[in-house]
Amino acid sequence: MKFASATLSAMLFGLAVEAATTSSKKTTSTKTSSIKTTSVKTTSTTLKTTTIAKATSTKASSSAAPAPTGPASCTVTDYNNLAAAVKACTALTLQNLAVPAGDVLDLTKLQAGTVVTFAGTTTFGFSSSPPSDLIKITGAGVTITGAPGHVIDGNGPAWWDGQGSNGGEAKPDHFITLSKLTANSVVHDLNIKNWPVHCFDVTGCSDLTMYNIVLDNSAGNAPNAISGGLPAAHNSDGFDISSTTNLVLRDSRVINQDDCVAVTSGTNIVVSGMYCNGGHGLSIGSIGGKSNNVVDGVIFENSQILNSQNGARIKTNSGTTGTVNNVTYANIALSNISIYGVDIQQDYLNGGPTGTPTNGVTISDITLTNVTGTATAGAQNYYILCGSSSCSDFTFNDVVVKGGSDDSCNIKPAGDFTCA
Repeated sequence: MKFASATLSAMLFGLAVEAATTSSKKTTSTKTSSIKTTSVKTTSTTLKTTTIAKATSTKASSSAAPAPTGPASCTVTDYNNLAAAVKACTALTLQNLAVPAGDVLDLTKLQAGTVVTFAGTTTFGFSSSPPSDLIKITGAGVTITGAPGHVIDGNGPAWWDGQGSNGGEAKPDHFITLSKLTANSVVHDLNIKNWPVHCFDVTGCSDLTMYNIVLDNSAGNAPNAISGGLPAAHNSDGFDISSTTNLVLRDSRVINQDDCVAVTSGTNIVVSGMYCNGGHGLSIGSIGGKSNNVVDGVIFENSQILNSQNGARIKTNSGTTGTVNNVTYANIALSNISIYGVDIQQDYLNGGPTGTPTNGVTISDITLTNVTGTATAGAQNYYILCGSSSCSDFTFNDVVVKGGSDDSCNIKPAGDFTCA
């Protein structure tokens, strides 16, 4: 049913029984988009991947959401009707929704098992005092997806000034916050462009799967009138992940100007089949100085990173504490990396590294297998800067990055790796 104002009150008074009955007999189908990735060699990370998969499966079965109980499917075309639709419906289509300036697309009160479909073009008005997040989603066993041809447009150019979250105009912190998505929730087949600063904030979630998501911030590569000759978009992370357990993020595409994926805390996380173009690579960190500073059990695998500042990266903040343990990079293809092909550093600060590592964050059980590709002439193929006794159990095999120079490693990983 259409959620125009004329029909809203009728539905809420129970006159939509026929639509509810019809909806319950239908099965939602979603067209799956195809994301191309380069085929790369399989390695011995299967055991770790399987272990995480089993853990996810076990926890998911014990935390399954109850079946949805709400009435009919509802189509919302007017932002003013969104809250009532969220309360009343378990199959929700957002059709060409225009979110007014200063408002939030609030999906934090979804009923268990709700399916939300973005259709047409979703837009956001500019505000000089914006909310911290433009889209907020919470729920158990929910599905968030997009209809064929849809676009979620964050209106980034209205906020871009070349400074991102480091200053300048007031901006939203994240475009989309997934908070406490649980019980086998799924986010898939979304087409997102032009987010203002960071795109996804995945926080406090468990037993969550994300796949076939296209993030395109390429319009932010060009300078604008107030970016001082720099790319207009800045700090435009694709997926920021924190305090999350049993997450699979796979088969997705990110074109941006910062981290493709950044895990700052969490356990049992698999990131696979990613295409990362133009940003800062696949990152752990930065770690330290936050409310949760523990990363344990992360796999990055079968992914491409190209035209980016960094490839495989672990960064811990200077003078802080925390733990990074059991991290694997496997089958990662690099191309045209401009700063570091492989980067592990313990002197990180957002304003720039100090050059002097600290040892308050320990880094252990780090495996790199089949990480290969090219760096530019001014880059370093490898850069490892660990604090005193704070890095242990590093194993690198078939790690070959070429094209850069002046490699620097203050520890030697086990395996066949050579830091030239």
